[in-house]
Amino acid sequence: MSVPVRRGTRARVLATLAAAAALSACGYRPIGGRGFFGPDVKTIEVVAFENQSREPGLPHLIAQAMSEEFARRGWLDPKPEGEIASPDLIMRGVVHSALVHSSSFSKGGFVLESTIDVDVDVSVKRAATGQVLLQHPAMREHEVFLASADPQVYQSNKEQALRRMSSALAERVQDELVQKF
Repeated sequence: MSVPVRRGTRARVLATLAAAAALSACGYRPIGGRGFFGPDVKTIEVVAFENQSREPGLPHLIAQAMSEEFARRGWLDPKPEGEIASPDLIMRGVVHSALVHSSSFSKGGFVLESTIDVDVDVSVKRAATGQVLLQHPAMREHEVFLASADPQVYQSNKEQALRRMSSALAERVQDELVQKF
């Protein structure tokens, strides 16, 4: 007894096989995770960023987001400062400012949304040689959040915005670091 074949299934299978053959013929291969930075680079020490802003806890949020992004991508094993004796790479940074300003208003003049702008410097060096792999001064990220007359709601919305901004910053740093290799 034969099983009916859905229309277009055979064409999709053939197209998939043709694409696989073409990709293997041109030398394409996916990036090999940890090997992307070379066989000698496996760990990165994420040093807590220096805080020159008036936003308490922001350097911790940024360092946490950096570690989470390194772990998520799986290219490097992130470690907090001092956890391992000889990391391969070291990331440092400075949070220069975190400024909040009103960005949208109601017809009655009430603040509806606020924006937080954060300026940081980020650098990544080889621990053994001190060679600078990434130097990005004055990196800026911003995030919009809902304002509120309730101080607890306002603070919660602001903290969520800082977390989103930290994640976006971590993604940018990762992308720039990958481009250097």
